[in-house]
Amino acid sequence: FQHFKLHEPVKQKTAESWETIRNWSKIKSTEEIMGVLPKINIVARQLRKCSMAATSSSPVTATSSDSSFASTAFVQEHVKQMQSDIMEQLIPQDATGAVENLADLNVTSNLGRMTHYYFQQGGKMLRPTVSLLMGNACNSATNRSISDDLLAVPSSDRSGIATHLTVCQNQYKIGMIAEMIHTASLVHDDVIDEANTRRGSASVNAVWGNKMSVLVGDFILARATQILCSIGKPNVISVMASIIEDLVLGEFMQMSATPSEATPQQRMNAYIEKTHRKTASLFASSCRSTAILADPNNLNLHQTAYEYGRNLGIAFQLADDLLDFIATSDEMGKPVAADLKLGLATAPVLYASQQYPELITMLLRKFKHEGDAEKAREIVVNSDGMDKTRLLIDAYSQKAVEMASSLPNRNESTEQLIKLALSQSDRKF
Repeated sequence: FQHFKLHEPVKQKTAESWETIRNWSKIKSTEEIMGVLPKINIVARQLRKCSMAATSSSPVTATSSDSSFASTAFVQEHVKQMQSDIMEQLIPQDATGAVENLADLNVTSNLGRMTHYYFQQGGKMLRPTVSLLMGNACNSATNRSISDDLLAVPSSDRSGIATHLTVCQNQYKIGMIAEMIHTASLVHDDVIDEANTRRGSASVNAVWGNKMSVLVGDFILARATQILCSIGKPNVISVMASIIEDLVLGEFMQMSATPSEATPQQRMNAYIEKTHRKTASLFASSCRSTAILADPNNLNLHQTAYEYGRNLGIAFQLADDLLDFIATSDEMGKPVAADLKLGLATAPVLYASQQYPELITMLLRKFKHEGDAEKAREIVVNSDGMDKTRLLIDAYSQKAVEMASSLPNRNESTEQLIKLALSQSDRKF
């Protein structure tokens, strides 16, 4: 505990669990044994995370609170500006007034209100955060120097603690594009899933209907494409454009039924591939793009950045799938057990089905019978599915840590990327 400097609440919880395990010889009943097993898991996870942290440690990088403050300030300064820039980009342009005159209604103002709706509610801004951190980490890895006129945010507009952490305007644009693509996909997803809430409020389709919502998502994607084209780098444009293709293919995979004769491993492989397409591809391709912009010829750097984003993205989605069973609707900003009600089999369900085969029958009919979702949730909660999902989160997090740790000239942004990966299994929302 002293060596790894665990946070006090984590230290206390782990110590209590360890003390229970030390008293194993006094346990006599099956009920007592079942009560100790979760405590063994707590200790095992913390020791595993300590090992992961040790893997990422480096004597040449600062791990003090000052370093954390610097990377946090760097992200906050750029994200704050980015939120304003995105809102400005989503104001519909009608310089001649032709649209208003022909339509005889407030088309541009209504469209502007709808496109701003999700952005005004605020979100994690995780994708821009990862893009900014990876961009700066790659700049450090390649010893890249950025002239003042190409900085995303001028030094004069920033606090002194983080001015040495920089990204160029095009790397900053990658963060904008990533968030806009993500938000457009949420709008379209809510139409497909007939969702009524998003981020704790009514969804766009619940307020304005499906037809308008599809158009709003298309408009956000159109504006993201314009920003992407302004970068003027064909290889970056190609990488970022692949995200849209992956989103579509992932959605098709999600809507398709896995063959009834599929093995448990085949089901899990299909789930991971779908997760890559729908979630991780955006992280991975954004990271690759910022690396290309740091050094267009360093193919190893491009692949390292891509693999970090892919593994972080899969770990992030696995954590989201786990939270569907343990978080409250207020924490998630959407109804709990939503995936089951949509007929989706996520990692906890797939693992639980190996222990309780009756889940397979419900899975194949997409939990459509009355009471299926509730019964499946109860089975999953009482299975080892959630513990196995945590182990899988840790495995993908570890791969992301290894990728970030391999970047040369590690700086505060590199350390923050490592912390982001390590935090996924303990995420609360």
